[in-house]
Amino acid sequence: MIFVFDLDGTICFDGKQIPLNIQHALEQLMQKDHQLIFASARPIRDLLPLLNPKLQQAMLIGGNGAITQVNKQITAQQPISSVAFTQIKQWIEEFDLDYLADDLWDYSKRLRQPHSIEHKIDPAKLAQNRPLSAIQHPIKTILLNLTQTQFLFLKQQLTHLEVNLIEHSEENGRFNLDITAKHINKYYTLTTYIGQAKYVAFGNDMNDIELLQHADYSVCVGDFAPLRKLANTHLFANPADIAQKIKQLIG
Repeated sequence: MIFVFDLDGTICFDGKQIPLNIQHALEQLMQKDHQLIFASARPIRDLLPLLNPKLQQAMLIGGNGAITQVNKQITAQQPISSVAFTQIKQWIEEFDLDYLADDLWDYSKRLRQPHSIEHKIDPAKLAQNRPLSAIQHPIKTILLNLTQTQFLFLKQQLTHLEVNLIEHSEENGRFNLDITAKHINKYYTLTTYIGQAKYVAFGNDMNDIELLQHADYSVCVGDFAPLRKLANTHLFANPADIAQKIKQLIG
């Protein structure tokens, strides 16, 4: 069977490492010849530091489907179009926005207000923070710390471009817009590799809806209501319970 796991909020709760009991359960999954796939909003660069050497052998889907690593080979599935990215860069300059733009490996970042994403960006110092103009293959761009006025305006304007949007709200009342190429999401990219094969999926938030919606069996971790409604099983963010569920499913 194919098992697909989101990372942050699903099997990783501090943004730095997967609890050891979950790591051991995932390694058992691989030992029993099941296929393991990780599917995250993080780019490959920021996925790797979360995984031990054994788990790094799995297929990786990063950037909410925009980039993959298979057999150590990194591939951009579909970058944001040059037309769309040019317009996004103009808005960043015009409104003086905080942002994160990911290339295949390097990135461009501006964060002048505190944000929960900051400690997840290149934690192992594997890449470089380059000028926005140096990003050649924009797999994903996040507009960060938006006011409500900026958020509503940009959300409406972005509907006219060939992009896919995922919106998030922060506890401080600010908003984020995750931007990838049109139609790109974790499930779409997964199907380019496994076709219509059955799979088990674990997820926790908006980024995982399509992934769990099409799974043969799905597990929602946490309290995101839209995901709980469609999942077969709900678990609290308790590493012991999650590890036990993985072991139960692999037999």
